[in-house]
Amino acid sequence: MKTRIPNSTLIATVSLIAVVFSIVRFVFAADQKQARVTEVIRDVHLLASKAASRPAVVNDTVHEGTAVRTGTDSRTELLFLDQTLTRLGANTVFSFGAGARTYDLGSGAVLMTAPKQAGTVKISTAVATCAVSGFTGIWEAHKNNWNKVIFLEGDGSVALKKNLNDPREMHSWQMLIFRPDATVLPQPVAISVCKVMSNGLLITGFKNPLPSMPELVAQCEKQQSQPGTVNLIDPTGQNITDQSVNARPESSPPPARPTPDGELMKKRP
Repeated sequence: MKTRIPNSTLIATVSLIAVVFSIVRFVFAADQKQARVTEVIRDVHLLASKAASRPAVVNDTVHEGTAVRTGTDSRTELLFLDQTLTRLGANTVFSFGAGARTYDLGSGAVLMTAPKQAGTVKISTAVATCAVSGFTGIWEAHKNNWNKVIFLEGDGSVALKKNLNDPREMHSWQMLIFRPDATVLPQPVAISVCKVMSNGLLITGFKNPLPSMPELVAQCEKQQSQPGTVNLIDPTGQNITDQSVNARPESSPPPARPTPDGELMKKRP
């Protein structure tokens, strides 16, 4: 004759398992919301909510609620436990809160790359929000200048916080540029992955290559093999440490005008 487990014992056992599972999930989620500083270039500080600002050093642990700030001509790199990697350009303020895989760019420029298994990553600025997975991208946020989102590889969407019902779907090789007072997002424009890889200090200005570099090389080669992609723009600008340059497509040269002797000369700017 089989012995039946009393209902009270069964309920207690199930409840205990549920509690243990919840604790494990909570601890795991909490552990995921921290990063390790893997590189420091010049002036980088950690700003904890209840502590004084202090210089960052390699192998520092950055916890939830702590902001990372870079100075002029400075950069840093952070690696999260889910292998999401973040690089901060100059004059940048970056932080992350309680939301799972949610990051905040207060100002400046960041490059982020994450494997697909990391899930959907959300990047928020003062005026826009972006959701993307399995990607490498660059974000710029400026209070009084152009804002920029670049997808080197990956797929996602971008929306203005004041107009969340009108998002823009984005894919590899695309960029969005918009002013901080924009009410409607423009359509994405094509950019040169190869030029960004060659000229962007958020890619070239660190000692270790990006973990997504093989995919970026593949995207560059794929783009070069397609017609109509030779003269695409480089939206990063050379010799700009924080990637903060006019992000609009390159303008056409000024029109030529006739000279008194009938020859053409270019109009001076």
